[in-house]
Amino acid sequence: MAFMTYCTNKGCGKQMEPYIDLKDDKVYCADCDRELPTITHFTKAQMKSSKQFKQKKSMSFAVKCKNCGKDDRPKLVKDDIVCPASNKPHTHLSEPFKIMLKEKLRTAG
Repeated sequence: MAFMTYCTNKGCGKQMEPYIDLKDDKVYCADCDRELPTITHFTKAQMKSSKQFKQKKSMSFAVKCKNCGKDDRPKLVKDDIVCPASNKPHTHLSEPFKIMLKEKLRTAG
């Protein structure tokens, strides 16, 4: 069973299942995404053992950039598939995948 608490941030105050970020060892509200500073070390340890981490949001048509390492939906520039972060073309994609991706990016908006 997951740990539940009320958000202590002004304007939120909702009951939710917070998540812990392993990078900075801080707990965040699942609704407003702001830090919950009053969570004890014991509670953090319990959240880690129950794997109460932030769920990764999967994005449709996401491609990992070989230049910057970000995993994001590319954009179309003229007829090139380009990373939105580094603005460099994705040259590592296969031709059949490029054809499908170009079609989907045009219709996905």
